[in-house]
Amino acid sequence: MKKVAALITCEHASNQIPSQYQGIFSDAHSDLQTHLGWDPGALNLARIISGELKTPLITYDYSRLLIEVNRSLDHPQLFSRYSTRLPEEEKEKLKHTFYQPYRDGVEAQIGELIDEGHQVVHLSVHTFTPVFFGQKREVEIGFLFDTARVAEADFCLTWYEELSRRRPLLVIRNNEPYAGADDGFTTYLRTRFSGAHYLGLELEVSQKFDGQWHEGLGTDIAESFHKALAAWSSDLDMDQKNL
Repeated sequence: MKKVAALITCEHASNQIPSQYQGIFSDAHSDLQTHLGWDPGALNLARIISGELKTPLITYDYSRLLIEVNRSLDHPQLFSRYSTRLPEEEKEKLKHTFYQPYRDGVEAQIGELIDEGHQVVHLSVHTFTPVFFGQKREVEIGFLFDTARVAEADFCLTWYEELSRRRPLLVIRNNEPYAGADDGFTTYLRTRFSGAHYLGLELEVSQKFDGQWHEGLGTDIAESFHKALAAWSSDLDMDQKNL
């Protein structure tokens, strides 16, 4: 009988630059400290969620300004204005040395869980800047998913209800501040795994909460996700018994 397994990842966990590439980032200090270089707070939040579920956390440990592992290989933002200066052979090296090992590793882990008989709920943890191009974003927490995948929408509805019960004043919205079907790692993974085997979800939390994870918000997010996962697992078990 199929069981549910959670997988937590964090693609923008760090703003670190490998030593061999630091020369091209000599004028990038300010960008590296902002959302341009990483997702501040995302790693801490991902660790809290992973700890609550007692499941491994997979992280990409370098800045998105080196190469953007949350974009497709043909995406215009794959390389930043810093790394695009590199010769083509160096860009190819970045793909093979940093980008592909991370993406292939996550994909392989999902494949192994599916082969073991699990339905995988993959949660990719991100944060976003509360002000974007001078415009204040109303959303505080976003659940990103593909609206064409009913299972993803249903799971996020359960999660929304759980988190809203704990934090009724939070502004929680679906597919904000980004659309869950936009170019990204979960979008790619949906092309590799069917909806019966894989749910690709992204959590987006405003960076205005950075530093407050240990004041209860991170725990509420983690526990509500855990509750939603348990409910989803129970429903899946019931559906299979009724077949």
